[in-house]
Amino acid sequence: YAVSGDGEATCHVVVPDERNAGETFSAPLPTTWNEGVPMEELLDFATPATGEHLEALEDHVDTDFVIADDIQDIVNEANTEINSLVSGDDIAPTVPKIVAAGIGRALQLKPIVDKVIELSGVDLPKILYIGTASFDRSDKMLLNIKAFRDLGCEIRRLDVSEEETVPSPKEMRELVIDWAQVILCSGGNTLHALIRWKEIGLDLMIKEASLKGTVLCGGSAGAGCWFSSLHTDSLRPDNTKNREAVINELSEEELEDWDYAKISGLGFIDAMCVPHFDKSGTNGNARSDDAEKILLANPTTPAIGVDENAALVVVGNDAYAVSGDGEATCHVVVPDERNAGETFSAPLPTTWNEGVPMEELLDFATPATGEHLEALEDHVDTDFVIADDIQDIVNEANTEINSLVSGDDIAPTVPKIVAAGIGRALQLKPIVDKVIELSGVDLPKILYIGTASFDRSDKMLLNIKAFRDLGCEIRRLDVSEEETVPSPKEMRELVIDWAQVILCSGGNTLHALIRWKEIGLDLMIKEASLKGTVLCGGSAGAGCWFSSLHTDSLRPDNTKNREAVINELSEEELEDWDYAKISGLGFIDAMCVPHFDKSGTNGNARSDDAEKILLANPTTPAIGVDENAALVVVGNDAYAVSGDG
Repeated sequence: YAVSGDGEATCHVVVPDERNAGETFSAPLPTTWNEGVPMEELLDFATPATGEHLEALEDHVDTDFVIADDIQDIVNEANTEINSLVSGDDIAPTVPKIVAAGIGRALQLKPIVDKVIELSGVDLPKILYIGTASFDRSDKMLLNIKAFRDLGCEIRRLDVSEEETVPSPKEMRELVIDWAQVILCSGGNTLHALIRWKEIGLDLMIKEASLKGTVLCGGSAGAGCWFSSLHTDSLRPDNTKNREAVINELSEEELEDWDYAKISGLGFIDAMCVPHFDKSGTNGNARSDDAEKILLANPTTPAIGVDENAALVVVGNDAYAVSGDGEATCHVVVPDERNAGETFSAPLPTTWNEGVPMEELLDFATPATGEHLEALEDHVDTDFVIADDIQDIVNEANTEINSLVSGDDIAPTVPKIVAAGIGRALQLKPIVDKVIELSGVDLPKILYIGTASFDRSDKMLLNIKAFRDLGCEIRRLDVSEEETVPSPKEMRELVIDWAQVILCSGGNTLHALIRWKEIGLDLMIKEASLKGTVLCGGSAGAGCWFSSLHTDSLRPDNTKNREAVINELSEEELEDWDYAKISGLGFIDAMCVPHFDKSGTNGNARSDDAEKILLANPTTPAIGVDENAALVVVGNDAYAVSGDG
């Protein structure tokens, strides 16, 4: 390898041009290598790929490389068969596990490396490096494997870019299927890699390996190859073997004269991958802008853009974004079906610790319509109270029971409520312990109702985490959209017969109350409370139990897929809103003010605004709940619990 003494000087390889007598090829060696490559590879460095190479690639732009579009069906079918067996000797295939990074060097960033290790299930997984996309160059391999080699992982390489280096099918199977725990594919020319893999059957071996639990990972080309399609620079004139030699031969204009293309991938993930989403190519075109044009021209699937220092993690049908530097992320881009020629785009949060269903993630960029907020405004004065008589019901029933000689009939219990200032307060031990205590069992059955957060799985995972970690059985009831509402009989079985704790999410309280009233869920919740079911939640999941509440339900981004709305509106538009006082279900005769110790995005403190609303309409006192606190109500008695002291 070459070392520069002044940061500019380097070494050069010069070889005769065997096709043109009297001519030579010359290429400067990079001075960024920290260790050497084999001498024979270095001496071949000045020989550029031929023009036929690119012409051959262009012939394959429309080739179908998909081999894994049925993989979820295979997994589901196999699991069904295994579950029906008396003997457990046969083991169902695991779901595919993929880490798709925006660039190869992102596989040196600790959060992304850690995720690959975690998914492998061992401390030091056996890594199989496949560098076909980078033409099996050793310098590219050394860059890609560095973090894993530094950890002490055993690493082997599989070179198939050239026909003469391809092992026998038996040797390939032993490496790919029997040995590897992680398959790491390089960046480079995706189209070249896919052609070679298809020619030698490596694509099918990779599919088989994935069904054994092998982690599939890589950056750039090594990310896009796992998708059903990808946005690629495979036709870039210097995206060839020994690109330094090509750069040395072509003019600046020739190097910039190329277009991106959409090509097929292997099909593990049904979306178009756009690696390097936050960068532009040497043709001067931003990846994100060009991908948008390609998506609009052929909107068969949504696009997932991956910033260079981020990765999309996919486990089975669940997916989430991991940031390697704390800023980069992944983005979902979809066509705007109402406005031709327009798209919606939304960045994925990088705070999720586990995935949400892929279909939910791909819907992430679609914002709620303006009609949604208008409909909410129509209901600001709607009366949602159904439980203002609940104390009378309890008292009357107790009186009847006390007058009986026999105690066989049992009076309804008093309502038990834990109302926290924010959803994540349900992860704080003092508050979690109080919910458990009121349930009367060590591991209560938890029914999660996420209507206020539009049934988003990421919000559910945040709210239920502490209870799931304890080992509680948890079910969810999705009623935010009409098509997901179960039958009344199924709802009754869940809400009244099964649940010991009903946990409601934060989010848009007004949306939740409207939906519950429309389908009769509010009355079922009331009936459940009379059986002793604990009612709890944070923010919207706290305020809903009161006769009234101070709410930000009319905040412009308090909608389904708020990230998409934030991406569309200006800062001024996002800050232009007012709090409102709305009716709640009426279990507690007061106005709830969640987030009492915080201010909203409109710049107004909750406590100050609630005071104004209270003075303008002083029908009941207000109870403010700090974010890390909860009000506990048992019958007609109440007290505060602090989650953080």
